[in-house]
Amino acid sequence: MDTPSPFKKEIHPLLQAMVVGVSIPVILLLFMIPKWLGIYSLQSYFPWTVAAAMTLFFAVGNSILSLGATNQNKYWGNSIMSYMGLLLFGGFIAWLFSGLNIYEAKSFRWIYIVFTFGYLLFLCMVRAMRKIVQIAQKQDARLRGEE
Repeated sequence: MDTPSPFKKEIHPLLQAMVVGVSIPVILLLFMIPKWLGIYSLQSYFPWTVAAAMTLFFAVGNSILSLGATNQNKYWGNSIMSYMGLLLFGGFIAWLFSGLNIYEAKSFRWIYIVFTFGYLLFLCMVRAMRKIVQIAQKQDARLRGEE
């Protein structure tokens, strides 16, 4: 039985962001329970670390999954809106768990800025790679006389 590749099927960016967004409080709760029981202590900015890590995870995964998109422009618009929503949601959850706003949480403001530019760069790189592959496939087809 041949399983379909996730790169050939389009997964909506909002669904991706929702899955990652739900995982942020779940991961935080898993780490906070032992803290609340007094087993160990965490840094006060730990929730910001989890939110930033999950945002980066979304950025990389969403960029890779954009290969399967049929309409790149629509996918990009949905992706960027989903990314912004995930930033806001992750920041809100991190603030709830830590009690620190983004300015008090060390250098996480700059980390989010770098991740955002990195995300846009990932999207551009994947789109450029996809275009290059399409051009190479067209050239290959022309050389074989399969036009």
